[in-house]
Amino acid sequence: MKLPTKLLILIILDFLLSWFWIKQMDPDPSISIGILIIVPLVIGINLLLALLLYFTKKELSKLFLVNALISAIIVYFVFDSGIKRHQQIRYESWDFTIGDTVFKITHMKLDSTFSMSESTMPGSSTSFLDGDFRKKGNEYHLITDSTNYVIKNGLLSGFKKDSTFKLTKLDD
Repeated sequence: MKLPTKLLILIILDFLLSWFWIKQMDPDPSISIGILIIVPLVIGINLLLALLLYFTKKELSKLFLVNALISAIIVYFVFDSGIKRHQQIRYESWDFTIGDTVFKITHMKLDSTFSMSESTMPGSSTSFLDGDFRKKGNEYHLITDSTNYVIKNGLLSGFKKDSTFKLTKLDD
């Protein structure tokens, strides 16, 4: 088998192993710093294999030298997509603006609740409302003890008297 074919097989194997491992790990954003350990570890394993194979099969040694960089890139992107998948399974968010205030609605999918926050400065927000999130047909109802807001067709109603607000769906 030629070197490019072996490299392709190794890349496919790297991707599959990385994908299964990271899917099993289900990383959340709080462990994203772990990428600083995982990527060097993957590079180190490949370099160690290259060193061990240098004395027995020099052709395979070159393969693992090249794979050290390729596998690190694969692990980085698979880890990043694992964090995004984790967030998409658990949360969805929208925002809207009134004057100089940005309001954000976050739906916690696993327990069917929501949280609403406001921000007047980038990087700073205050959560001021929590409640139940219920789907009824093509509407979402945000219910608290004293309020019932409705999201329908990308519009929020019930937040301010006789007003609707266009929501922007966010990629969390």
